[in-house]
Amino acid sequence: MFEGNAAAASRLRSRQLLRDRINLGPLTAASTCAIPGCGRATMKAAKIGLAPHHCRKHVEHRARHGSYWINTYAASELKPYLSAATAYVRLWAATDKFIAAAIAAVQAALDEAGPVEIATRLKGMPATKRAKIGLARLRVAKVKPERIVSIVLAVTALCEEKAHRTKEFRMVQICKAVHRLASGTHKVWQVEDYQGRKRRTELHAFPRSSGPVLRLMGRALEEPCEWVVEKHLAGVLAVKIKRYGRHPSLP
Repeated sequence: MFEGNAAAASRLRSRQLLRDRINLGPLTAASTCAIPGCGRATMKAAKIGLAPHHCRKHVEHRARHGSYWINTYAASELKPYLSAATAYVRLWAATDKFIAAAIAAVQAALDEAGPVEIATRLKGMPATKRAKIGLARLRVAKVKPERIVSIVLAVTALCEEKAHRTKEFRMVQICKAVHRLASGTHKVWQVEDYQGRKRRTELHAFPRSSGPVLRLMGRALEEPCEWVVEKHLAGVLAVKIKRYGRHPSLP
């Protein structure tokens, strides 16, 4: 009882401190967003947040995509890189110790992720737990670790060719690409009414694809593959360029 009251009081104090920091105004903040051509007031200047150099739109863009201005890679854009990486991993998985170790480490991360929870119950959970549930969902969907290693290589190769080398952006893109393989909760069942008529009911619930959970899950998938990227990124890029040429946006 007393512990619950103390926790509630602590949360109230934290919220009040946050409001006070926001209401201090732009003492050490810019008045307009730092993204060229934006012109909106920064969150600090508008007294709607603590971001001192960016507006709300670009802060939310970063939370969702990993960058203030670069959008998430489309599956069609990633496809040639993934095809090259998949062929490369399949060729070397049996003989290359770095690829074999990465596959084993990714499988261990999935096995140790714990139980799965339905998407509608994720609200309010800490980001670390939601990231674990995301990994567990991959295990339940029987996603092979070789596929995940290939995706890490493919995303890194695309980031390298387009010179998008920010670590945060890369981790978020890895998470989003892997998450497409097993995203959300999907259930179908039959419901019978009082007249005996059967009706098909479906549930499709997806977790919010934004915030720290993308970074945590992306890091958990990228770290086991660091040596593979170090040793084989150039080879994957060479295979991709030989098969499909350079990225269309590049000269």
